Amino acid sequence: MEELTYYLKVLISVFVLVNPLEGIPLFLSSTANMDSEQKSKIAKQAAIGVITILLFTLFLGKLVLQLFAITIPAFTLAGGIIIFLIAIKMVLGNDDNNANSQTPVKKDIAIVPLATPLLAGPGPISSVILYATQSTTILDWVMLTVVIFIIGIAVYFSLKGAAKMQVYLKDNGVSVLTRISGILVAAIAVEMIVSGLIQMINLYK
Repeated sequence: MEELTYYLKVLISVFVLVNPLEGIPLFLSSTANMDSEQKSKIAKQAAIGVITILLFTLFLGKLVLQLFAITIPAFTLAGGIIIFLIAIKMVLGNDDNNANSQTPVKKDIAIVPLATPLLAGPGPISSVILYATQSTTILDWVMLTVVIFIIGIAVYFSLKGAAKMQVYLKDNGVSVLTRISGILVAAIAVEMIVSGLIQMINLYK
């Protein structure tokens, strides 16, 4: 019973850090001119990306960070800067895009920046690394893997639901929502940047 409670806490912890809903604004703004098949494909790729990144982190994350001497604070700071730049584009918009505009950049958002650093970013990655270091049995590793797959599935259905919502919002609705959401994404990015800076300062005191 105690083990079940522990794994449930792990699921909730990583799920909250990934927060599938955070990917919706970027997903909506970047897929506004795509058909349902393309949107579904991106949702699927993003979900697979999140699963792959977190599984890689689970088994090799700590080793890779140590190999390149990258600290979690530095990773957090870099991720925050990337997301902030994306948020600026969301708020300002891109008037040059028309209904037939489907650039490769938009089609490539599934992994970067959607899957990472927005969803499977510094928070989830550091959390998974922490739980990995605490894992001592095969059951621990299996359950952590199951947790990651559950989160990936949640990401997929979250983005799929957003794609359906986009049909009712129409172009103007998506444009307004994108700009408002861009401010929220910018706030998330600023928090990541500040958190990264504070952690780095404390690290090098």
